[in-house]
Amino acid sequence: MKLFRLYIPVFTILCIASMTRGQVYELQEQHFENAEFRARFAKSYIAESSTNPNITAAEKGLFDEVVPLIGSDPSAAISRIASSIGPESSGAFDFILGNLYYQEGEFEKAISSYTEAIRKFPNYAQAYYNLGRVYVAQGDYANALSGLQNSLKIKTGDGTLYGLIGYCYLNIGKPATALDAYRTAIMLQPKSKDWKLGKLQCLIALEDSKSAIGLLYEFIHEEPQNADWWKLQANQFVASGDTVRAASNLTVVKDMGKADGAMLALLGDLMVNEGIFDEALDSYLVALEMKGAHPQRIIEVVNSLVYSEQIPYAKTLAAKLSETMGDELSPRQELDLLNVKARLALREDDQDGAASYLSMIVKRDPLNGGALLSLSDLEKSRGDLAKAEYYAESATKIDAFAHRAYLSLAQLNVGKRDYDSAAKFLRSAQQIDPKDYVADYLLRIEQAALRM
Repeated sequence: MKLFRLYIPVFTILCIASMTRGQVYELQEQHFENAEFRARFAKSYIAESSTNPNITAAEKGLFDEVVPLIGSDPSAAISRIASSIGPESSGAFDFILGNLYYQEGEFEKAISSYTEAIRKFPNYAQAYYNLGRVYVAQGDYANALSGLQNSLKIKTGDGTLYGLIGYCYLNIGKPATALDAYRTAIMLQPKSKDWKLGKLQCLIALEDSKSAIGLLYEFIHEEPQNADWWKLQANQFVASGDTVRAASNLTVVKDMGKADGAMLALLGDLMVNEGIFDEALDSYLVALEMKGAHPQRIIEVVNSLVYSEQIPYAKTLAAKLSETMGDELSPRQELDLLNVKARLALREDDQDGAASYLSMIVKRDPLNGGALLSLSDLEKSRGDLAKAEYYAESATKIDAFAHRAYLSLAQLNVGKRDYDSAAKFLRSAQQIDPKDYVADYLLRIEQAALRM
Protein backbone atom coordinates (compact mmCIF):
# COMPACT_ATOMS: atom_id res chain seq x y z
CA MET A 1 0.00 0.00 0.00
CA LYS A 2 1.28 3.46 -0.89
CA LEU A 3 1.99 5.40 2.28
CA PHE A 4 2.26 8.87 0.79
CA ARG A 5 2.54 10.73 -2.47
CA LEU A 6 5.31 13.09 -3.43
CA TYR A 7 4.48 15.96 -5.74
CA ILE A 8 6.46 15.17 -8.88
CA PRO A 9 7.03 18.22 -11.08
CA VAL A 10 6.63 17.54 -14.79
CA PHE A 11 9.69 18.75 -16.61
CA THR A 12 11.47 17.79 -19.79
CA ILE A 13 14.17 15.28 -18.92
CA LEU A 14 15.80 15.20 -22.30
CA CYS A 15 18.59 17.75 -22.40
CA ILE A 16 18.38 18.68 -26.08
CA ALA A 17 17.01 21.93 -27.43
CA SER A 18 14.42 20.20 -29.57
CA MET A 19 12.06 19.38 -26.74
CA THR A 20 12.40 22.21 -24.25
CA ARG A 21 9.51 24.59 -23.78
CA GLY A 22 9.91 27.89 -25.58
CA GLN A 23 12.62 26.56 -27.85
CA VAL A 24 12.00 24.56 -31.00
CA TYR A 25 14.18 21.74 -32.23
CA GLU A 26 16.80 22.49 -34.87
CA LEU A 27 16.01 21.20 -38.35
CA GLN A 28 18.35 18.38 -39.33
CA GLU A 29 17.25 17.65 -42.89
CA GLN A 30 16.85 21.16 -44.34
CA HIS A 31 20.42 22.17 -45.05
CA PHE A 32 22.97 21.67 -47.78
CA GLU A 33 25.02 19.13 -45.83
CA ASN A 34 22.11 16.73 -46.32
CA ALA A 35 22.37 14.90 -49.67
CA GLU A 36 18.60 14.47 -50.01
CA PHE A 37 18.06 18.18 -49.41
CA ARG A 38 20.67 19.06 -52.06
CA ALA A 39 18.90 16.81 -54.54
CA ARG A 40 15.51 18.36 -53.81
CA PHE A 41 16.91 21.86 -53.95
CA ALA A 42 18.56 21.21 -57.33
CA LYS A 43 15.11 20.51 -58.77
CA SER A 44 14.13 24.09 -58.04
CA TYR A 45 16.34 25.18 -60.91
CA ILE A 46 14.05 23.32 -63.32
CA ALA A 47 11.49 25.69 -64.80
CA GLU A 48 7.73 25.09 -64.94
CA SER A 49 6.08 27.23 -67.58
CA SER A 50 3.01 28.15 -65.51
CA THR A 51 4.78 29.22 -62.32
CA ASN A 52 8.27 30.19 -63.57
CA PRO A 53 9.33 32.90 -66.00
CA ASN A 54 10.63 32.07 -69.45
CA ILE A 55 13.90 33.26 -70.94
CA THR A 56 14.27 34.86 -74.31
CA ALA A 57 16.27 33.40 -77.19
CA ALA A 58 18.90 36.06 -76.58
CA GLU A 59 19.17 35.00 -72.92
CA LYS A 60 19.51 31.32 -73.80
CA GLY A 61 23.24 31.71 -74.36
CA LEU A 62 23.78 33.10 -70.87
CA PHE A 63 21.67 30.31 -69.42
CA ASP A 64 23.69 27.62 -71.23
CA GLU A 65 26.92 29.24 -70.05
CA VAL A 66 25.85 29.48 -66.42
CA VAL A 67 24.25 26.06 -65.87
CA PRO A 68 27.54 24.07 -65.91
CA LEU A 69 29.06 26.53 -63.44
CA ILE A 70 26.30 26.08 -60.84
CA GLY A 71 27.72 22.79 -59.66
CA SER A 72 31.39 23.26 -60.51
CA ASP A 73 32.12 26.92 -59.71
CA PRO A 74 29.25 28.74 -57.93
CA SER A 75 31.35 31.90 -57.44
CA ALA A 76 31.96 32.16 -61.16
CA ALA A 77 28.26 31.56 -61.82
CA ILE A 78 27.34 34.37 -59.40
CA SER A 79 29.81 36.75 -61.02
CA ARG A 80 28.62 35.95 -64.53
CA ILE A 81 24.93 36.35 -63.78
CA ALA A 82 25.31 39.47 -61.59
CA SER A 83 27.25 41.24 -64.38
CA SER A 84 24.77 40.30 -67.09
CA ILE A 85 21.27 40.84 -65.74
CA GLY A 86 19.29 44.05 -65.38
CA PRO A 87 15.81 45.38 -64.63
CA GLU A 88 14.38 43.99 -67.85
CA SER A 89 16.08 40.58 -67.89
CA SER A 90 14.18 37.41 -67.05
CA GLY A 91 13.39 36.83 -63.38
CA ALA A 92 14.73 33.30 -63.90
CA PHE A 93 18.28 34.66 -63.62
CA ASP A 94 17.49 36.56 -60.41
CA PHE A 95 16.06 33.32 -59.05
CA ILE A 96 19.19 31.34 -60.01
CA LEU A 97 21.32 34.07 -58.45
CA GLY A 98 19.23 33.86 -55.27
CA ASN A 99 19.75 30.09 -55.16
CA LEU A 100 23.49 30.51 -55.53
CA TYR A 101 23.63 33.13 -52.79
CA TYR A 102 21.50 30.87 -50.56
CA GLN A 103 23.87 27.95 -51.12
CA GLU A 104 26.83 30.19 -50.26
CA GLY A 105 25.15 31.37 -47.04
CA GLU A 106 24.75 34.98 -48.22
CA PHE A 107 21.17 35.24 -47.03
CA GLU A 108 20.55 38.98 -47.45
CA LYS A 109 21.73 38.88 -51.06
CA ALA A 110 19.59 35.78 -51.63
CA ILE A 111 16.51 37.58 -50.25
CA SER A 112 17.20 40.57 -52.50
CA SER A 113 17.53 38.36 -55.59
CA TYR A 114 14.39 36.30 -54.85
CA THR A 115 12.45 39.51 -54.21
CA GLU A 116 13.58 40.90 -57.55
CA ALA A 117 12.59 37.67 -59.29
CA ILE A 118 9.10 37.95 -57.77
CA ARG A 119 8.83 41.61 -58.81
CA LYS A 120 9.54 40.61 -62.38
CA PHE A 121 7.27 37.53 -62.26
CA PRO A 122 4.62 37.81 -59.49
CA ASN A 123 3.43 34.23 -60.06
CA TYR A 124 6.87 32.81 -59.22
CA ALA A 125 5.93 30.01 -56.80
CA GLN A 126 9.43 28.59 -56.43
CA ALA A 127 10.92 32.01 -55.71
CA TYR A 128 8.40 32.49 -52.89
CA TYR A 129 9.21 28.97 -51.65
CA ASN A 130 12.97 29.52 -51.55
CA LEU A 131 12.51 33.00 -50.10
CA GLY A 132 10.64 31.35 -47.24
CA ARG A 133 13.48 28.86 -46.80
CA VAL A 134 16.03 31.64 -46.48
CA TYR A 135 13.93 33.42 -43.85
CA VAL A 136 13.66 30.13 -41.93
CA ALA A 137 17.46 29.85 -42.00
CA GLN A 138 17.62 33.38 -40.56
CA GLY A 139 15.02 32.66 -37.88
CA ASP A 140 12.61 35.24 -39.31
CA TYR A 141 9.53 33.05 -39.08
CA ALA A 142 6.88 35.69 -39.82
CA ASN A 143 8.45 36.59 -43.18
CA ALA A 144 9.16 32.92 -43.82
CA LEU A 145 5.46 32.11 -43.39
CA SER A 146 4.52 34.86 -45.84
CA GLY A 147 6.83 33.46 -48.52
CA LEU A 148 5.82 29.83 -48.00
CA GLN A 149 2.11 30.61 -47.94
CA ASN A 150 2.35 32.72 -51.09
CA SER A 151 4.00 29.76 -52.80
CA LEU A 152 1.18 27.49 -51.61
CA LYS A 153 -1.43 29.88 -53.06
CA ILE A 154 0.16 29.51 -56.50
CA LYS A 155 0.91 25.79 -56.67
CA THR A 156 0.42 22.58 -54.70
CA GLY A 157 2.87 22.21 -51.86
CA ASP A 158 5.13 19.26 -51.11
CA GLY A 159 6.01 17.74 -47.75
CA THR A 160 8.88 20.14 -47.16
CA LEU A 161 6.69 23.18 -47.75
CA TYR A 162 4.06 22.01 -45.27
CA GLY A 163 6.77 20.95 -42.81
CA LEU A 164 8.42 24.38 -42.94
CA ILE A 165 5.05 26.06 -42.44
CA GLY A 166 4.53 23.88 -39.36
CA TYR A 167 8.02 24.75 -38.15
CA CYS A 168 7.29 28.48 -38.49
CA TYR A 169 3.98 28.26 -36.63
CA LEU A 170 5.63 26.27 -33.86
CA ASN A 171 8.35 28.91 -33.52
CA ILE A 172 5.84 31.73 -33.23
CA GLY A 173 3.90 29.92 -30.52
CA LYS A 174 0.98 28.42 -32.46
CA PRO A 175 1.38 24.67 -31.89
CA ALA A 176 -2.22 23.77 -32.78
CA THR A 177 -1.90 25.32 -36.25
CA ALA A 178 1.58 23.87 -36.60
CA LEU A 179 0.23 20.41 -35.83
CA ASP A 180 -2.15 20.55 -38.82
CA ALA A 181 0.73 21.47 -41.13
CA TYR A 182 2.97 18.74 -39.74
CA ARG A 183 0.29 16.10 -40.26
CA THR A 184 0.10 17.00 -43.94
CA ALA A 185 3.89 17.09 -44.21
CA ILE A 186 4.17 13.59 -42.73
CA MET A 187 1.59 12.23 -45.16
CA LEU A 188 3.67 13.58 -48.05
CA GLN A 189 7.07 12.73 -46.52
CA PRO A 190 6.42 9.86 -44.08
CA LYS A 191 10.11 9.18 -43.51
CA SER A 192 11.01 12.72 -42.44
CA LYS A 193 12.29 12.80 -38.88
CA ASP A 194 12.10 16.61 -38.79
CA TRP A 195 8.35 16.63 -39.30
CA LYS A 196 7.74 13.83 -36.80
CA LEU A 197 9.81 15.71 -34.22
CA GLY A 198 7.77 18.81 -34.97
CA LYS A 199 4.54 16.90 -34.50
CA LEU A 200 5.86 15.51 -31.22
CA GLN A 201 6.73 18.94 -29.91
CA CYS A 202 3.28 20.23 -30.87
CA LEU A 203 1.63 17.40 -28.96
CA ILE A 204 3.80 18.11 -25.91
CA ALA A 205 3.06 21.84 -26.10
CA LEU A 206 -0.66 21.09 -26.35
CA GLU A 207 -0.38 18.70 -23.37
CA ASP A 208 -1.74 15.83 -25.45
CA SER A 209 0.31 13.25 -23.57
CA LYS A 210 -1.65 10.26 -24.89
CA SER A 211 -0.87 11.11 -28.52
CA ALA A 212 2.73 12.03 -27.69
CA ILE A 213 3.20 8.66 -25.98
CA GLY A 214 1.85 6.87 -29.04
CA LEU A 215 4.16 8.74 -31.40
CA LEU A 216 7.13 8.06 -29.13
CA TYR A 217 6.41 4.33 -29.39
CA GLU A 218 7.19 4.73 -33.10
CA PHE A 219 10.47 6.49 -32.34
CA ILE A 220 11.39 3.78 -29.84
CA HIS A 221 10.52 1.03 -32.32
CA GLU A 222 12.78 2.62 -34.94
CA GLU A 223 15.62 3.42 -32.52
CA PRO A 224 15.31 1.21 -29.42
CA GLN A 225 18.81 2.10 -28.20
CA ASN A 226 18.15 5.83 -28.31
CA ALA A 227 17.69 6.72 -24.64
CA ASP A 228 16.24 10.12 -25.52
CA TRP A 229 12.98 8.60 -26.74
CA TRP A 230 12.59 6.46 -23.60
CA LYS A 231 13.19 9.54 -21.43
CA LEU A 232 10.79 11.75 -23.35
CA GLN A 233 8.12 9.08 -23.18
CA ALA A 234 8.73 8.70 -19.43
CA ASN A 235 8.14 12.42 -19.07
CA GLN A 236 4.82 12.10 -20.88
CA PHE A 237 3.86 9.15 -18.69
CA VAL A 238 4.49 11.38 -15.67
CA ALA A 239 2.38 14.14 -17.26
CA SER A 240 -0.48 11.68 -17.76
CA GLY A 241 -0.20 10.35 -14.19
CA ASP A 242 1.13 6.92 -15.17
CA THR A 243 4.12 6.90 -12.84
CA VAL A 244 4.54 3.11 -13.02
CA ARG A 245 5.23 3.15 -16.77
CA ALA A 246 7.39 6.24 -16.34
CA ALA A 247 9.53 4.37 -13.82
CA SER A 248 9.75 1.38 -16.17
CA ASN A 249 11.02 3.60 -18.99
CA LEU A 250 13.63 5.26 -16.82
CA THR A 251 14.76 1.90 -15.51
CA VAL A 252 15.43 0.88 -19.12
CA VAL A 253 17.57 4.01 -19.57
CA LYS A 254 19.36 3.27 -16.31
CA ASP A 255 20.11 -0.28 -17.50
CA MET A 256 21.48 1.16 -20.75
CA GLY A 257 23.98 3.12 -18.67
CA LYS A 258 22.65 6.39 -20.09
CA ALA A 259 20.99 7.88 -17.03
CA ASP A 260 22.17 11.25 -15.76
CA GLY A 261 21.75 12.54 -12.22
CA ALA A 262 18.54 14.47 -12.87
CA MET A 263 16.93 11.42 -14.43
CA LEU A 264 17.98 9.19 -11.53
CA ALA A 265 16.53 11.70 -9.07
CA LEU A 266 13.22 11.57 -10.93
CA LEU A 267 13.39 7.77 -10.95
CA GLY A 268 13.84 7.95 -7.18
CA ASP A 269 10.71 10.11 -6.91
CA LEU A 270 8.71 7.63 -8.97
CA MET A 271 9.97 4.64 -6.99
CA VAL A 272 9.32 6.20 -3.60
CA ASN A 273 5.79 7.07 -4.68
CA GLU A 274 5.22 3.40 -5.37
CA GLY A 275 6.66 2.44 -1.98
CA ILE A 276 9.76 0.82 -3.52
CA PHE A 277 12.15 2.38 -1.04
CA ASP A 278 15.31 0.30 -1.59
CA GLU A 279 15.44 1.04 -5.32
CA ALA A 280 14.43 4.66 -4.72
CA LEU A 281 17.27 5.15 -2.24
CA ASP A 282 19.79 3.62 -4.67
CA SER A 283 18.71 6.05 -7.40
CA TYR A 284 18.85 9.06 -5.09
CA LEU A 285 22.30 8.16 -3.77
CA VAL A 286 23.76 7.83 -7.27
CA ALA A 287 22.00 11.05 -8.35
CA LEU A 288 23.63 12.88 -5.44
CA GLU A 289 27.04 11.44 -6.31
CA MET A 290 26.55 12.75 -9.85
CA LYS A 291 25.44 16.16 -8.49
CA GLY A 292 22.27 15.72 -10.53
CA ALA A 293 19.73 15.94 -7.72
CA HIS A 294 18.36 19.29 -6.60
CA PRO A 295 19.11 19.75 -2.88
CA GLN A 296 15.71 21.23 -2.06
CA ARG A 297 14.02 18.30 -3.75
CA ILE A 298 16.03 15.81 -1.68
CA ILE A 299 15.12 17.71 1.50
CA GLU A 300 11.44 17.41 0.55
CA VAL A 301 11.89 13.68 -0.02
CA VAL A 302 13.58 13.23 3.36
CA ASN A 303 10.71 15.08 5.02
CA SER A 304 8.22 12.79 3.31
CA LEU A 305 10.17 9.74 4.42
CA VAL A 306 10.20 11.00 8.02
CA TYR A 307 6.46 11.59 8.02
CA SER A 308 5.86 8.10 6.63
CA GLU A 309 8.10 6.57 9.33
CA GLN A 310 10.76 5.43 6.83
CA ILE A 311 13.42 6.64 9.24
CA PRO A 312 16.46 4.56 8.09
CA TYR A 313 15.97 5.70 4.47
CA ALA A 314 15.51 9.30 5.58
CA LYS A 315 18.69 9.23 7.70
CA THR A 316 20.77 7.73 4.91
CA LEU A 317 19.53 10.22 2.35
CA ALA A 318 20.00 13.24 4.63
CA ALA A 319 23.54 12.12 5.46
CA LYS A 320 24.37 11.65 1.76
CA LEU A 321 23.06 15.11 0.94
CA SER A 322 25.32 16.62 3.61
CA GLU A 323 28.29 14.59 2.37
CA THR A 324 27.98 15.29 -1.34
CA MET A 325 26.44 18.77 -1.52
CA GLY A 326 26.81 20.23 1.95
CA ASP A 327 29.16 22.96 0.73
CA GLU A 328 26.79 23.91 -2.09
CA LEU A 329 23.62 24.41 -0.06
CA SER A 330 22.10 27.86 0.16
CA PRO A 331 21.57 29.32 3.64
CA ARG A 332 17.87 28.51 3.33
CA GLN A 333 18.61 24.93 2.34
CA GLU A 334 21.06 24.55 5.22
CA LEU A 335 18.34 25.57 7.65
CA ASP A 336 15.81 23.26 6.02
CA LEU A 337 18.25 20.35 6.28
CA LEU A 338 18.92 21.12 9.94
CA ASN A 339 15.17 21.11 10.55
CA VAL A 340 14.90 17.69 8.91
CA LYS A 341 17.77 16.34 10.98
CA ALA A 342 16.18 17.71 14.16
CA ARG A 343 12.91 16.01 13.24
CA LEU A 344 14.77 12.76 12.60
CA ALA A 345 16.49 13.00 15.97
CA LEU A 346 13.17 13.55 17.74
CA ARG A 347 11.65 10.53 15.98
CA GLU A 348 14.51 8.44 17.34
CA ASP A 349 14.13 9.99 20.80
CA ASP A 350 17.59 11.54 20.48
CA GLN A 351 16.82 14.65 22.52
CA ASP A 352 20.43 15.80 22.71
CA GLY A 353 20.83 15.54 18.94
CA ALA A 354 17.55 17.35 18.32
CA ALA A 355 18.51 20.11 20.75
CA SER A 356 21.87 20.50 19.02
CA TYR A 357 20.31 20.85 15.55
CA LEU A 358 17.60 23.24 16.76
CA SER A 359 20.17 25.37 18.57
CA MET A 360 22.18 25.64 15.33
CA ILE A 361 19.03 26.78 13.53
CA VAL A 362 18.29 29.46 16.11
CA LYS A 363 21.90 30.63 16.07
CA ARG A 364 21.79 31.10 12.30
CA ASP A 365 18.21 32.35 12.21
CA PRO A 366 17.19 33.98 15.51
CA LEU A 367 13.72 34.71 14.10
CA ASN A 368 12.96 31.07 13.33
CA GLY A 369 9.86 30.76 15.47
CA GLY A 370 9.28 27.12 14.62
CA ALA A 371 12.72 26.14 15.90
CA LEU A 372 12.31 28.28 19.06
CA LEU A 373 9.00 26.61 19.92
CA SER A 374 10.43 23.16 19.17
CA LEU A 375 13.32 23.92 21.54
CA SER A 376 10.83 25.10 24.14
CA ASP A 377 8.85 21.86 23.89
CA LEU A 378 12.06 19.82 23.98
CA GLU A 379 13.39 21.54 27.09
CA LYS A 380 10.00 21.17 28.74
CA SER A 381 10.08 17.42 28.11
CA ARG A 382 13.61 17.30 29.57
CA GLY A 383 12.44 19.17 32.67
CA ASP A 384 14.39 22.38 32.11
CA LEU A 385 11.46 24.79 32.46
CA ALA A 386 13.67 27.89 32.61
CA LYS A 387 15.07 27.18 29.14
CA ALA A 388 11.63 26.23 27.91
CA GLU A 389 10.27 29.62 29.01
CA TYR A 390 13.25 31.44 27.53
CA TYR A 391 12.70 29.96 24.08
CA ALA A 392 8.92 30.49 24.20
CA GLU A 393 9.38 34.12 25.27
CA SER A 394 11.77 34.62 22.35
CA ALA A 395 9.12 33.27 20.00
CA THR A 396 6.54 35.82 21.26
CA LYS A 397 8.59 38.52 19.49
CA ILE A 398 7.89 36.92 16.11
CA ASP A 399 4.44 37.86 14.84
CA ALA A 400 3.72 34.62 13.00
CA PHE A 401 4.50 32.52 16.09
CA ALA A 402 3.43 34.82 18.94
CA HIS A 403 0.00 33.23 19.42
CA ARG A 404 1.46 29.72 19.81
CA ALA A 405 4.27 31.06 21.99
CA TYR A 406 1.87 32.70 24.46
CA LEU A 407 -0.11 29.47 24.70
CA SER A 408 3.12 27.57 25.41
CA LEU A 409 4.05 30.06 28.13
CA ALA A 410 0.58 29.72 29.64
CA GLN A 411 0.92 25.93 29.80
CA LEU A 412 4.39 26.20 31.34
CA ASN A 413 3.06 28.48 34.07
CA VAL A 414 0.06 26.24 34.70
CA GLY A 415 2.60 23.49 35.30
CA LYS A 416 4.19 25.72 37.94
CA ARG A 417 0.72 26.56 39.35
CA ASP A 418 1.37 30.23 38.55
CA TYR A 419 -2.18 30.85 37.33
CA ASP A 420 -1.94 34.64 37.31
CA SER A 421 0.97 34.52 34.84
CA ALA A 422 -0.77 31.81 32.80
CA ALA A 423 -3.91 33.99 32.56
CA LYS A 424 -1.83 36.96 31.46
CA PHE A 425 -0.29 34.94 28.60
CA LEU A 426 -3.67 33.60 27.54
CA ARG A 427 -5.07 37.14 27.34
CA SER A 428 -2.11 38.10 25.13
CA ALA A 429 -2.87 35.16 22.86
CA GLN A 430 -6.54 36.19 22.64
CA GLN A 431 -5.57 39.72 21.63
CA ILE A 432 -3.68 38.28 18.66
CA ASP A 433 -6.20 35.66 17.53
CA PRO A 434 -9.31 35.09 19.66
CA LYS A 435 -10.30 31.42 19.99
CA ASP A 436 -13.26 29.92 21.83
CA TYR A 437 -11.21 27.10 23.30
CA VAL A 438 -8.65 29.60 24.60
CA ALA A 439 -11.43 31.67 26.16
CA ASP A 440 -12.73 28.56 27.96
CA TYR A 441 -9.21 27.70 29.12
CA LEU A 442 -8.68 31.29 30.35
CA LEU A 443 -11.93 31.16 32.35
CA ARG A 444 -10.83 27.96 34.11
CA ILE A 445 -7.37 29.42 34.84
CA GLU A 446 -8.87 32.61 36.28
CA GLN A 447 -11.14 30.51 38.52
CA ALA A 448 -8.13 28.51 39.66
CA ALA A 449 -6.28 31.72 40.46
CA LEU A 450 -9.15 32.89 42.65
CA ARG A 451 -8.99 29.68 44.64
CA MET A 452 -5.29 30.15 45.40
